Amino acid sequence: MATQSGMTIRKQARTLQVQQGSRFFLFDITGRLLLISEPGRVVRRGLNHRMMEVQLHRQPDGQTRRSYRELEGQEKEFELANATVVVRQAVEISSTEDKDWLMRVLRQFDMGLAADEQAFRKVYKPVSILPPDQYHSLVVQVAEGCSYNRCLFCDFYQDRPFHIKSLKELDDHLQAIQEFFGERLADRTNVFLGDGNALVIPTAKLLPMMDLIHQRLHTTAATMATFMDTFSLERKSAEELRELHKQGLDIVYVGLESGADGVRTLLKKQGTAKDAVEEIRKLKATGYRVGVILLVGVGGKEQSLNHIRETDRVLRQLALTPADMVYLSPFVMPKNPAYTEQMRQLGMTLYSPDEVQEEWLRWQKRVSGLVTAKVTLYSISEHIY
Repeated sequence: MATQSGMTIRKQARTLQVQQGSRFFLFDITGRLLLISEPGRVVRRGLNHRMMEVQLHRQPDGQTRRSYRELEGQEKEFELANATVVVRQAVEISSTEDKDWLMRVLRQFDMGLAADEQAFRKVYKPVSILPPDQYHSLVVQVAEGCSYNRCLFCDFYQDRPFHIKSLKELDDHLQAIQEFFGERLADRTNVFLGDGNALVIPTAKLLPMMDLIHQRLHTTAATMATFMDTFSLERKSAEELRELHKQGLDIVYVGLESGADGVRTLLKKQGTAKDAVEEIRKLKATGYRVGVILLVGVGGKEQSLNHIRETDRVLRQLALTPADMVYLSPFVMPKNPAYTEQMRQLGMTLYSPDEVQEEWLRWQKRVSGLVTAKVTLYSISEHIY
């Protein structure tokens, strides 16, 4: 660690941190910018060069609220220019060992980090959403899109038809992933099987896909995760689920959204809450950890009491453990106007953003007292891969 003139350089095995006063900049092993942080504000940079600003706002009630904004154009260039200036200053005080890494950073700035956007597009369809604890996983799109794609609240996959890759397509995809990440592949701790629901793929096809992923990615693929909707296991036997688990699929993120059938119907979710309970319990019985995703502030104020009471009832039936997660996701109005139109036709009262935050706090307190699983925030607004 080098410190001089209010600047500190900290090197770890895979990252380099440069701190100037209360600001710090984080870079990966190739010299690419990952993060800018200062009091009350964080800017994260994604693999495709998107930059997301998160601001923290302290409220009179002592709570901290977050706001999200994607930086584009001149704002993005301004942040990169500032980072470049700080790194050039860091070079002047650095040791020989640190200087090599800092020069890699400057070369990345000189080459233009924007090139990552085009390179990413050659490898991936948009990675529209991930669970918060999977941001550092290696996404492998064994399928593209969502097999159902009709939920009223979701517009993540409306830009692409559903398609399951052939083994040849998957092999090409894996080769492209390896070329894109290069030495950064070692920074990825597990594999996330995308897009919307890998468990909809027939087991006879999914198992060879997982085997190919193991062959290509080795230790990176030691464990795998995926999304699942609450109607996906109708054709998966317990024996099939155990075999998939044996091949490394460890955690499944389930879009329950609500335990109230009225809310689920309004959202055009397939299946009943009872069906969802059976599927989640089936996963638990065959060795999986689960992440149960609930929408907070959805369905209108008129559904509020029914939404939380029926979801409570469902959660009590799931036999969740401390190894599981319950994600409370503040509802964000989709770009597709179908949800708003449906609510208007039904005479439902929409929540304001502040009211959604209040609902989230109420749900967080209630659900935390109900389950032993970890209860945490799932903000789709902060997602960036």
